[in-house]
This record gives sequence, structure tokens and C-alpha cells, in this order.
Amino acid sequence: MNHAYKDYPAWHNGVFCTVQDLDVSILDLGLIHSDATYDVMAFINNRGLKIQEHVDRFLKSCEHWRINAGYTQQQFIDIAVQLHSRTGWDSSIIWMSVTRGIPESGNPRDLKNCKPNLMLYAKPYQKFNGTNQATVCLSKQLRVPDCAIDQAHKNFVWCDLTRAQWESIDRGYDTALLLSVDGFLTEGPGFNVAIVQDGTVRAPRTNRLPGISMLLVKETCEANDIKFIWDDIDQNQLHNCDDMFLTTTVGNIVTVTNFDGRNLSPSAVQKLLIKKINQGQ
Repeated sequence: MNHAYKDYPAWHNGVFCTVQDLDVSILDLGLIHSDATYDVMAFINNRGLKIQEHVDRFLKSCEHWRINAGYTQQQFIDIAVQLHSRTGWDSSIIWMSVTRGIPESGNPRDLKNCKPNLMLYAKPYQKFNGTNQATVCLSKQLRVPDCAIDQAHKNFVWCDLTRAQWESIDRGYDTALLLSVDGFLTEGPGFNVAIVQDGTVRAPRTNRLPGISMLLVKETCEANDIKFIWDDIDQNQLHNCDDMFLTTTVGNIVTVTNFDGRNLSPSAVQKLLIKKINQGQ
């Protein structure tokens, strides 16, 4: 196994270091209670892709979970830029997270008296997989509803997503999609999803992360006279769509080649979106 990742550049509570210097205590509420948030951004050809939007989303998540990260948007952007420059690579992924920390009193309900643990690190840019394509199934596992955990804010509570991913592995697919308790499409383990029907791009309206890459898709649609709709997508629409794709920070548009046993091919709309987004990079 290649252990070079230990030397990847990192930043921990104000100090530049390497990945091997990062740690989370067993007493940290981020570990024992999943009381934490994170975000991921990309540099491609030495250009940060919507890093201001990523940092803004990170800070909004911190505010929602009431974790004081202690740094401004510009400070985080500067740290991310420096981490990328320290890699020596043209393209990289920057992962940033903050955990609640350890309560000074030792009482796990003493949320006010914790010092947050803040970490960032850089790793090589890799697409969704070697082909940037995916086979996808519809999981029996339902997505945790927004009324329980607001999925608009990143969190470490991935139990539903992890169960869905295991189901996809057991069934021979790359990954899975989850429905809401109301029966509408939500998202998958680490990605947003959209369908194309009659030339219109439709993406889930609720119960999903407001993905930066999906926002880029929406902006690209609007710039090229393609109709984009945030919608409640039911199973009938899902199984009868013309086209389907995923969006992630590490892949932008990921083509779905098979959904629940049905082979799919990229539509003219998806091909145009991929072309335009790639040109912008």
C-alpha cells in the first residue's frame, strides 16, 4: 500500500503540517456524537472551482450546527490556496472539517465549553472513478428527512448513505440513489443527481445537499437555453427518464450508464453540459 498520503499537506488549528499530524480525540464530540461538519473543494489546472461558494457553504453549515470555526471566509480561502500550492500539483482536492471538540467539563452535554478542532488537507484530484461513469441502483434505504437532520448542511451522519452504498455493492452496482419518506428522489452517497426528460433537466427539490456542482449545471443550463427545474421526482419519472447523471466536486458530471438494470446513454443535453463545463475549466 502506498503511504505517501501521510505527507500530503495539511493545516490543523492554525498550523501548516501534514496529514499524519491530524487527529481527533476519542473524547471529541465530533467523533462520539457526529457533531461536526465539512466541505470539499477542487483545484483543476491551478484554478479553484467555486471555492468561495464552497467556503460559504461550509460556514453556513458551521452556523447551522452552532460550531464557531473562528476564521473568516477569506482566511479559509487563503488557507485552501496555500494548501494547493504546497502540493506542487496542477489539480487537487481540499477537504476541510471542524468537529465540536472536547468539553472542558467532561460532560458531553456541555456544548458551550468546547474548543472546535479544525482540519484541512489536500489530496490528488481524482474523478468519480476511472471512467467518470457509474452504474446505479435505487436503494430500499430511505434518506433521513430534513425535518430530522437538515440535509442542506453537511454532516457526518452517513448511516443511511452507507447502508445504501453497501446495498449497491451487494447488488453489483457502483452506487445507489435514495428516496425520501414521501417517495421522491433525494441524492446518493456523496453526490447529487439529475434526470433529463424531453430536453429538460430536473433535480430533486428538497432532502439533499445544495451541491455546488449541480448549481454549476443549473447556471450552464440557463446560459445555453436549457430548461432546469428543481422538482419532486417520483419513481415513475425516475425509471422512465431519457437520461440521468450525477454531480460531484470530484467529477462534475458523472454519466449514469445503467440504472436498476436499464442501460442509459448520454443525451444531447448531457453532452452539451459536459462540453461547456469542461471548457470553463
